[in-house]
Amino acid sequence: MTAKNATPEKARPVLVIMAIAIALSFVACEQANQPNGNRPPQSAQNTELPEPTIEASPTSKGTEEWQVISSDTVTLTVTAPGARSVKILYRPAFAEGRHLELKKLTSPSDSAAGKFSTQLKAPSDFAGEVWAEASYPKGEKKEAKPIALTVESISPSELADASYKHSDESARSDKITGGRIEKTTLQPGRPDIRITVNVPAFQLTLWQSGKEVKTYRIGIGRKQFPLPNVLRYATQIVFNPDWVPPDSSWVEDHDVIPGERVEADDPRNPLGKIKIPLGNGILIHQASRPTDLGHLVSHGCVRLLLDDLFDLSDKIIAARSLPVSKQQMDHAKTSKDRLAVKFDAPLIVDINYDTQVVEGGVLHLYPDVYDKQTNTLENLRAELQDVGINPANLDDNTLRQMLNRVSMTEEFAVTIADIKAGRTLENGQNQPLTAEAAKKERPNISHNRKRRR
Repeated sequence: MTAKNATPEKARPVLVIMAIAIALSFVACEQANQPNGNRPPQSAQNTELPEPTIEASPTSKGTEEWQVISSDTVTLTVTAPGARSVKILYRPAFAEGRHLELKKLTSPSDSAAGKFSTQLKAPSDFAGEVWAEASYPKGEKKEAKPIALTVESISPSELADASYKHSDESARSDKITGGRIEKTTLQPGRPDIRITVNVPAFQLTLWQSGKEVKTYRIGIGRKQFPLPNVLRYATQIVFNPDWVPPDSSWVEDHDVIPGERVEADDPRNPLGKIKIPLGNGILIHQASRPTDLGHLVSHGCVRLLLDDLFDLSDKIIAARSLPVSKQQMDHAKTSKDRLAVKFDAPLIVDINYDTQVVEGGVLHLYPDVYDKQTNTLENLRAELQDVGINPANLDDNTLRQMLNRVSMTEEFAVTIADIKAGRTLENGQNQPLTAEAAKKERPNISHNRKRRR
């Protein structure tokens, strides 16, 4: 007999289904009422903003990291999906701690791809880093990796016509000079001049007809902006180069009005009193201070003291018989007026990276300032073997101690005669490379040979 309140058999499946539905509804409500902090986190991939990028066109590949602008105007394209606006920023190669805002773009040229584009006219001395800062709706900012842009100052035809070939050896090496560097005072009207730079030795030498006119102490590019081992050419000297911020303001200092003419002697002008462009962003220009000499201080450029720059410029102009008078030169040196002295033919500037140089029978070991692994036992043994030293007499321990005597502030110098006589470490000398030491006459390393200038 069935109880009065018992559930009929056919009704049980319906009740089971209802119970399951009620249970699921409670679970759904519980999940919906969870605080935001307990919700599963969204994928980081969906919320993280991509890094913006910047490209320039048209350009060609220059030396080292430089891109050469190959037109009067350059198109800069920033890809920054989701960005509200972008600023295009520029730091000149010769500027220290300052950069310019070239343009602020508030409307993308391609919204779907997040691309912002603008076209700029590149001035003749344009050379430096260009990058972008993207701003996003929630206030976040991201910067693109910089690109190095420059305007090439030497035409391909001028490069093709040049007969001088680049050398990896220092121009002062006995392999090139035959063991003797003949010195001369500059002879006006004799245009056969060239400049060589040995980066690790912090030396720039002016030559005329194969003879040394003068050697200057220099500062060079920092490790992140190295002075390249390359053949370059100069086509002009510019006195009092002014600077006009192109439709922008100084980003960091805000002390320049867009479009104003910033004169050469203005402390806001990063160019200095004089510059010699070498193309691909490389310049010979004024040192900021005497302590620049003998140190890694610039953005891939050569720095000289102002007096040395004036002296070098005077010698170049006199040798080439360039059409500029002494009165014009004196006025350029003492005034703010710009003077561009164009060369009749490109001036060779050969930049070398030679840390082991035998000059006049003396071995000079210079610091490997850019960590190119040039100061190895194998390289030193080969250098000495080239000057007639028997490899069997060169033990690794002595060679290693010679190399260990070199530092970022000192070279190690010893005569080949002392090496052959087994007095390398006893008679070899450390000689400073710093700017302070350059003011002093360096000691002789042999009784019968004066130290080179």
